[in-house]
Amino acid sequence: MLFGNELRSKFLPRSEGLNVEVNKSSPSLQPNQEIRSYMREHRRFLHRFPEVGLELPNTHVHIAQELQQLGLDVEHRSSAGVSARIAGSDPTARPVILRADMDALPVKEETGEPFSSEIVGASHACGHDLHMATMLGLAGDLVDNPPLRDVIVVFQPGEETDRGAVPTLEHRNLRISEADTYAVHVNSALPLGTVNYRFGTFMAYGDWFSIDIKGVGGHASAPERVGSPIRLGTHFLAEMINVAKALSRKGEKAVATVTEFQSGNTVNVIPATARLRGTIRATNDAVRTELISGLQEIIELDHRDMQAHLEIMQGYPAVIADDQALQDLISVLEEGNLAESLVRMPEPSMVIEDYSYFLQKWPGAMVYVGAQAEANPSFNHSADARFHEEAMDTAFTVFRTIVDAAPRARTG
Repeated sequence: MLFGNELRSKFLPRSEGLNVEVNKSSPSLQPNQEIRSYMREHRRFLHRFPEVGLELPNTHVHIAQELQQLGLDVEHRSSAGVSARIAGSDPTARPVILRADMDALPVKEETGEPFSSEIVGASHACGHDLHMATMLGLAGDLVDNPPLRDVIVVFQPGEETDRGAVPTLEHRNLRISEADTYAVHVNSALPLGTVNYRFGTFMAYGDWFSIDIKGVGGHASAPERVGSPIRLGTHFLAEMINVAKALSRKGEKAVATVTEFQSGNTVNVIPATARLRGTIRATNDAVRTELISGLQEIIELDHRDMQAHLEIMQGYPAVIADDQALQDLISVLEEGNLAESLVRMPEPSMVIEDYSYFLQKWPGAMVYVGAQAEANPSFNHSADARFHEEAMDTAFTVFRTIVDAAPRARTG
């Protein structure tokens, strides 16, 4: 894989706009054409070479080298992200922490994009390539047009299932008690350019589960003799959905989804075992507790000659906005050119996100930026999910607007 200076010489020559040139005397809340080109080219490179999980060695190096090229003092931790502080002009103002996630998914891409993934079995099907490219563009603009307050840009690995926010929060740059924090997430199913927000719970609580079923197995002609772990597994699947539906009520929602079902290896033998894995989601902790209890009750019923065991793996806390921090963002966006793009979400998203750990440490908020690229879009995580690159313009504007808003003073 190519990265850093080798990438620049091979993939994106300097003459094509990797240096962000902006009018230093007149900073804009919107990206100019040079920044748009910079973000687009970096997005396409990162899209071609996705990495999954926490390690992301080449992605880490690429991001770190780009920030160093901007003259920034970069904190780069293996498996724990990259961060840099961009100094503001007012030392009494509260810093703002902006976060972008870096990891891809173990999904084979089927978008047909000319810059599709070149890594077998991996793709940026959740749009994190757009997040990184937007943050790089923003960092360059902030270096050329310094903000009033310090801005800490954070690139975090392992968002999808590895709780990468936790080690990333150990950065020296993030050892501060007072700050605001904001993040955006592109959404391939929402109208392009919209900024979708919600006070209170924005994204759900989420956990992972596994169910192991053990029987005796036997001849496929005589299921009455040995039972079937496959049949029991499908029963569990249906009952889990029923439990989640029963817990979903006005203003609250629960989801139970099986994403993996493994059993058997031939056509004429009833297997002895089966394993189901998946995720559960809930919009508040009380519903989450009820959902787990409901699953446990299903598993503990008498299943004749078969045994079943449920294991719950703790997932992520809910993404809960600080109402004042979100109102600060909405207020400044209403005064700018995104006023007509604001959409208040009627209910929380059932997606989970470990940005929740940032919000447990500092007041802030996350918003969805619509990135719909076609009339009938596939949602994030789909093999054919496509993201319109103009969504990066909107994300840039959201970040630059809150950075340039009149900051609150430090209290200490």
